[in-house]
Amino acid sequence: MTRQQTIEAIRDELEAVSPKVPRDADEQANLRHDLDVDSLGILEFIARLEYRFSVTVADDDWPQMTTIGSIADYLDDALVSR
Repeated sequence: MTRQQTIEAIRDELEAVSPKVPRDADEQANLRHDLDVDSLGILEFIARLEYRFSVTVADDDWPQMTTIGSIADYLDDALVSR
């Protein structure tokens, strides 16, 4: 999977939990502060990503997953290490 495909999949799942987030939101925008995704939305979003990518996000890894770009980095690393 290319990085662009990963980003598109992330945007799909983000749109499903928070339709108000623009599809072309900046990859470096903070989910909570800039894109106004609430805590419950973030929980659902991460759960959807875990299911879609067949990965488990450790509780200790959640703090680094604050932007679309950082989530793509995390998923790219997780998929490579399988």
